[in-house]
Amino acid sequence: MNRIYTSRSEKNQEKKKESELIDGSTKPLGDFLKEEPHNENFILDSTRIFMKAFHLLLFDGSLIFPECILIFGLILLLMIDSTSDQKDIPWLYFISSTSLVMSITALLFRWREEPMISFSGNFQTNNFNEIFQFLILLCSTLCIPLSVEYIECTEMAITEFILFVLTATLGGMFLCGANDLITIFVAPECFSLCSYLLSGYTKKDVRSNEATMKYLLMGGASSSILVHGFSWLYGLSGGEIELQEIVNGLINTQMYNSPGISIALIFITVGIGFKLSPAPSHQWTPDVYEGVRFVREIPTSLSISEMFGFFKTPWTCRREMLSPLGPRQNFYLFK
Repeated sequence: MNRIYTSRSEKNQEKKKESELIDGSTKPLGDFLKEEPHNENFILDSTRIFMKAFHLLLFDGSLIFPECILIFGLILLLMIDSTSDQKDIPWLYFISSTSLVMSITALLFRWREEPMISFSGNFQTNNFNEIFQFLILLCSTLCIPLSVEYIECTEMAITEFILFVLTATLGGMFLCGANDLITIFVAPECFSLCSYLLSGYTKKDVRSNEATMKYLLMGGASSSILVHGFSWLYGLSGGEIELQEIVNGLINTQMYNSPGISIALIFITVGIGFKLSPAPSHQWTPDVYEGVRFVREIPTSLSISEMFGFFKTPWTCRREMLSPLGPRQNFYLFK
């Protein structure tokens, strides 16, 4: 049946649609065959990436069991907060405290185990790291019950406060076991972002707003200085990000005695120093701590862990770094 058109423009649009359908139906078969391999390669690559991630989580997931407990607690808190009312606030305290205590228990059961490196060299577990993880978990466990009265007085939302504390704790635990430059940078940023939000939690407090602004600016400056030092190490080591591979790369590229190493270590020390706030980089600390109302030992313990955890591998491998000079010196001494 022929269609009756009300205007010439409608008729032209109908003809244009018909021509597009005809062009699509007469598309050469070779174009479809060219698109199918591309789609198959995309599906194969996606499946391969998913299977690799599942393999890592299946075989290396037990090494981050305390962290997985905190992740499960965070998910449970979000579900309860989105489906409950204000009467279930005691459950939020109970779940958060239980998650932290269970994480401490899992950490204690893992004590005295052999040091292991997992997740393709990105994470390591040993007694040195577990000491700082235990300290962070203990500080967070004490932080939540001690902050209940203050949160009730300020009439602020308790759920966000607990989520920020648990997320900062999770970032600190991953930082303690970090074994590459990316994890060493991302994990403290996870903690720092939660710290910025916690410092500005009371938006009506003028001192809190001032402390948040100073904390944010100094934290951003220290992070930029730190990542600049990491970029020097990455380039001098030949594109390596793991701590042990960086040492091996410096030996292979013979850059272990170059001025660039001193520059990299200076930037890294300054970046970590601003987070640790020793003299002379301590000017911002009194103002921030005066306006912040949460436990202050956690940032210090995290910075100490970051500093010792980063410098531990290079300094223990100092003999390996200087070993190429040994035979040459002995050759000239006994010649």
